[in-house]
Amino acid sequence: MQGILLCGLVFLLASLQHAFSQIPIPVSNAEGHLFAPVTTISKAVNEVDLAFTVTDKRGHFIGNLRPDDFALLDNNTAPERLTLFQQRSDLPLHLAVVIDASDSVKGRFKFEQEAALSFIRNILRPGIDSAFVVTFNDQVKTVQELTDKRAKVSKALKKATATGNTALYDALIYASEKLRQIPEHQLTRRGIILLSDGVDTIHRSTLEQAKEAVARAQTTVFSVSTNIATDQGDPQGDPVLKDLAQSTGGIFLSGGDDEHLQSAFHDVRRALHNQYVIAYHPDAFQADGSYHTIEVLPRKHGLRANCRKGYYAIVRAIR
Repeated sequence: MQGILLCGLVFLLASLQHAFSQIPIPVSNAEGHLFAPVTTISKAVNEVDLAFTVTDKRGHFIGNLRPDDFALLDNNTAPERLTLFQQRSDLPLHLAVVIDASDSVKGRFKFEQEAALSFIRNILRPGIDSAFVVTFNDQVKTVQELTDKRAKVSKALKKATATGNTALYDALIYASEKLRQIPEHQLTRRGIILLSDGVDTIHRSTLEQAKEAVARAQTTVFSVSTNIATDQGDPQGDPVLKDLAQSTGGIFLSGGDDEHLQSAFHDVRRALHNQYVIAYHPDAFQADGSYHTIEVLPRKHGLRANCRKGYYAIVRAIR
């Protein structure tokens, strides 16, 4: 009898040890940003989901295409099979609204706020979509946690003020990590709306580190420049904003003045409403952390697909 009790006690202790080993511990990145722990069950999921838009030579969005209108390549190889194809996707949308609140945009900050407010009112569907708001200057700060309430997002945007330097790359890494932590109860779309002049003056992180974080979050960046064009060509930060958008299948938009900024957000809304979403099983998939390139090639001449350039084959967290 004592032997049975002893065995039971040993089993119980082992079970408790395993359970406590699964409790997540809060961690912070090199910049001191604390990421809240999330209890997860992790397993390899050999399904890749991809949101993209298709445009013609004039930049007009093209709808009503079918799966056989595309060639899809994952590491230069056709996938095993498609598991989902949707036009004009109405899948839930998780958005990170990332706003430059540094001295360099102080003169344009009111325009940023008003345009972002209008965008949120028009795009966020209560009960379906959700968004959180991040501002950045010397530090990166969440001013509104994830919510489907437009009023909460609007209130957070109105309270933000502009001061200090520009931690652009830190903000993208931070926002990407927050997007990765959102529970995946179903297939969703992820997007980052970035308003900035594109110049990082802190230099704690690099552009490549920011792009890698965005790729790991499997999200699309829509970058809106707050710069005003000059006779000397593109302002300094615009090439960075273009690179961030194009590498993720997003869109770079020039804000310029208030009218242009409103127009830019209108274009973001149109892009999100005209997205195709596909899911597929890559051929011989292994969750080994390697980077996979993605190409979506429309078969019709003159069309172009805008999608992220690739993803990391990692173990995904299912909550």
